[in-house]
Amino acid sequence: MFAVIYIPDFSLQAALRHEPELATRPVALVDESLPKPAIIQLTQAARATGVCAGLTSTQAMARCREIIIKPHSAIQETAATDTILQCGYLFSPYVETTAPGICTLDLRGQSSAGDEQFGQQIITLLQQFHLKAQIGVAATPSVALHAARRASPFLRVDNPAGFLNELPIESLAPSPELLNILHRWGIHDIGAFLALGKDALAERLGSESLQLFERASTTQARPLKLTNPPQIFEETYEFENEIESLEPLLFILHRFLEQLALRLTVSSFAAEQIFLRLTLSENSKYERAFKIPAPTTDENVLFRVLFTHLEDLRTEHPIKALYLRAQPCRPASEQFGLFDCILRDPNHFYETVGRLIALLGPDCVGIPAVQWTWRPDAFQMQPVDSHFDTPPGFGVRQSSGALSRIKPCRKRQRTGALQDASALFDCPFLGLTLRRFRPPLPAHVEINNQQPSALRSPLFHGRIQRATGPWRSSGQWWDKQRWQRDEWDVQTANGQLFRLFNEHDGWFIEGVYD
Repeated sequence: MFAVIYIPDFSLQAALRHEPELATRPVALVDESLPKPAIIQLTQAARATGVCAGLTSTQAMARCREIIIKPHSAIQETAATDTILQCGYLFSPYVETTAPGICTLDLRGQSSAGDEQFGQQIITLLQQFHLKAQIGVAATPSVALHAARRASPFLRVDNPAGFLNELPIESLAPSPELLNILHRWGIHDIGAFLALGKDALAERLGSESLQLFERASTTQARPLKLTNPPQIFEETYEFENEIESLEPLLFILHRFLEQLALRLTVSSFAAEQIFLRLTLSENSKYERAFKIPAPTTDENVLFRVLFTHLEDLRTEHPIKALYLRAQPCRPASEQFGLFDCILRDPNHFYETVGRLIALLGPDCVGIPAVQWTWRPDAFQMQPVDSHFDTPPGFGVRQSSGALSRIKPCRKRQRTGALQDASALFDCPFLGLTLRRFRPPLPAHVEINNQQPSALRSPLFHGRIQRATGPWRSSGQWWDKQRWQRDEWDVQTANGQLFRLFNEHDGWFIEGVYD
C-alpha cells in the first residue's frame, strides 16, 4: 500500500503558513518571475469576489479592493517541503518527494497503516504547521495520488479500476494539444480513454499517450525515489512594509519558533544554537548566533533568548526581511547524582546573565580570570555572553576567579607575637588565616623611624605595638600598568593583627588575622 500527502494550492499555503489568519480572507499569490506577473493561486474568499488565476495584481485589486497580494516565494516553499518530509518520515521510513506539495509514503510492513485513523493523524499533525492536507491511500503510487486529489480530506481506494474509470481525463494532466484531440473524439473520462487500448493509442497519438496510459495503470507500481528528510530547520519571511519597531519582529519570531520547535520535536532533535539574520533596507545584514546552554525544544525558552538580545538592539536602517535557523542536536538525557552541584536550569541562568549584560554592559558581567602576574588580586573579567559560549566547566565548577583564589604563601621571617602565633600551626608557611577586605579599607598611618607607629581607620584608632615588614613587590614597569606595593603585618595595642599595604602614596587595610 502507498499513501500520498497532497497539499492543494501548495505555493499559497506555504506563503500563508506564518499568517494563518489570512486563509479566510481574499489573498492572491503572484508569480513575479513570469514575463507578465500574474496570479497563480488564490484563496476561496478571493474567488468569491470574482478574482481568478491569470489576472494581474492591478486587475485583481480593481475587482476587490480588500484583496491581499502575496509574492511567490521559493524559499518558503522549500521550508514547507522540508516540513512535509519531516512529518511523513514520522509515519514511514520510505518517503519520496514526488512534486511540490506532494509526498508519497511506502507503507510496506505496516499492517495497521492506511486506515482513516492513520490519515487523520497525518492531517492533524500538518494542521499544526498550518498546512491543509489531503491523504490518499491505494495499492499503487499513481492511484494513491489520484485519490489524494479527490479526497476530502481522506480517501482509501480498494477498487482502483472502478475509481479511475470515473475520473475526468484532465486528472492525467495531458498536454493541451492531446486533450483537445481526446475531447474531439468524445473522450472525457479515464475509463473511455483506457477502452481505446494501449496499442491503438500509441499508433495514433504517439509516446505521450503511453505515458498517460501508465499514469492510469491500476497494477503497475513504479519504484519510489526515496529520500531522507533534511536536517535543516530554517524559516524566512519578507515583510510587506519595512518595520522599525520591535513588536512586529517579535510577532513573526514567535511564530517561527513555534514551527521550528515542533519540527525539531517531530524529528527527535533539540535546538543547540539559533542563528538570526536581519536584512535591512540598505541590503546590509545584522547576524547573530545564540548558543543554547541546554539544548531544548521549548519555544518559550528559545523566544526569551532572542527577546533578551533584541529588546536593546538598535539598527541603522529599517528591517525588511527575517531569517531564522535552528542548529539541531540529539537531546541528551542525564541522571544527576544526589550531591552534584550543577545548574538544574542552565537556560534560565543564562537568560538572567543576558539581562544583566543588557542592564550593566558586557564589561561589568563575566567570569573573573586570574592574570599571569604577581600583582595581588590581579584579575580580568572575561565577558560571559549567554548567547555564544558555555563557560568552561559548566555544571560542577570549581571557583577559579580572583575572588576565590588562594594566594601563594611566602616565607617570611616573623618576630614577636606574629612568630608565636604562626607556631600554633603545623605548616610554618601557612601562618594565620587572613580575612581579606574587598575592597581594602582606606586608613591613615603615621610613620616613625620608617615604620608604622599609629593607625586610624574605621576598625581601629590607636598605637601600633609591633610591625613587621615591609615586603616590597613591583612589576610591569615597562607599560602603563606598572605597580609598586609595600606590605606590613602589624599588631595593635589591643592585640589585633592587621595586614597593611601602601600603594600610590595611600594606606589601606588589606585584612585582619584570626
